[in-house]
Amino acid sequence: MRQTISSDVRGSFDASGALGWLSKATALLRVALRWGAHHTGLPIILVAAIVLVASGHLAKRTLRFGVEVALTVGLLFAATRLGWIAW
Repeated sequence: MRQTISSDVRGSFDASGALGWLSKATALLRVALRWGAHHTGLPIILVAAIVLVASGHLAKRTLRFGVEVALTVGLLFAATRLGWIAW
């Protein structure tokens, strides 16, 4: 049996509200970069470059760690299903 939902229950989709966090995040990033440039005495473009490189390294390490954890969980699950490990 198919059930219909009335339009007043569904509500409307607001694209500006859904992406409103993006403008807040970019504003926060700008403030943080300006603060870092002000307190270190370095040009803002250099501070932004340092942040970009550091975040790239952090993302790579995080991704590698996530892959290792997923692989380990998969191997433990397979070993348990095959009866090699009993919990």
